[in-house]
Amino acid sequence: MTNATKYFIRLSLALGFSTPKVKTLTSIYPNIADFFNGGEHEWRLSGVLNAKDIAALEATPIDKAYEVIARCNELGISIVSLDDPSYPAMLKEIHDPPAVLYMRGHMPDFERRLGIAVVGTRNATAYGKMTAHLLAGSLAKVGVIIISGGAMGIDSLSHTAALEVGGVTVCVLGCGINYPYLMSNEKLRRNIAERGAVISEYPPDYPPGRYTFPERNRIISGLSNGVLVVEAGTKSGSLITARTALEQNRDVFAVMGNITSPYSQGTNALIKDGAIPVTDYTDIISYYPQFSLEGEPDDPVQPIPVHKTDIDVSDEALKVYHAVTADPVHIDTITAACGMPVRAVLQALTELELEGLIKADKGRMYRIV
Repeated sequence: MTNATKYFIRLSLALGFSTPKVKTLTSIYPNIADFFNGGEHEWRLSGVLNAKDIAALEATPIDKAYEVIARCNELGISIVSLDDPSYPAMLKEIHDPPAVLYMRGHMPDFERRLGIAVVGTRNATAYGKMTAHLLAGSLAKVGVIIISGGAMGIDSLSHTAALEVGGVTVCVLGCGINYPYLMSNEKLRRNIAERGAVISEYPPDYPPGRYTFPERNRIISGLSNGVLVVEAGTKSGSLITARTALEQNRDVFAVMGNITSPYSQGTNALIKDGAIPVTDYTDIISYYPQFSLEGEPDDPVQPIPVHKTDIDVSDEALKVYHAVTADPVHIDTITAACGMPVRAVLQALTELELEGLIKADKGRMYRIV
């Protein structure tokens, strides 16, 4: 946080969170305090603000900014404003950079490390899940920063894959960092903050809304050297991120999918329109020879296990099989999902384990293999 942070907070609260006017003001006033100290007369002379903007500034006293700072201090949230040396230089380049970033964790070194955004549908297929895990994990394993939006589906799988290999990942939220959004991913966000950062341009307690997620997409692409779309339908929000990336002069990569799958229509269309097709993580890193990578490029991440389709087991075992996932599941959860007696579930689990389809872990936990 700098001495000018309070002014940038005031600007974001008054003018909105995705306006290019803040960047324009900083080009005119290298010390943003000079702009504010000039008062309404200076605000009009700047030629940047209209009457509505000036009225909004007047209605947003500096005390509002101090309230936000106090709330961040209370919650342990860091504040990085546009004038802060730790503010990512790449993000400053975009047309409408956030005046302020609120953060848990530590800002990665985007200047020295390659950053790739990995995005896609929330309703990922088995193929999409496997591909996101494999590509994001392999990229993170060689030192690439994985950036995504923390949503279900491809986003969460990409963050998780990066963490599993000890990599760095950044989650960009479409609401205040502390807002109780998608609480099933709360633990994932905590883990991300330990290895990288959870960031938002929205102050604490700010709720998600109709426009907050499209607005945050420009930050995901703005932090990245390139955007990888793994799986997306024709109306997926991931395509907004891809379009924003092109506007920001970022590379766009896409994974070709099944031509009959609605979840691949968006990615296939991107490739037809000129996106770089990806079949392996090396297809991405080969575009950035200026970045030094870590680890062995030929040491790939193992794909996430998926349910097999052609198996010869009893009907009861088949039902139980589909209640077990790649993540360990407790027998009580399996029993509840199947609606079967515990005795029958145990018998089915034994059958599946003998067939090599599942593995038993400690604590009566089971997972597919």
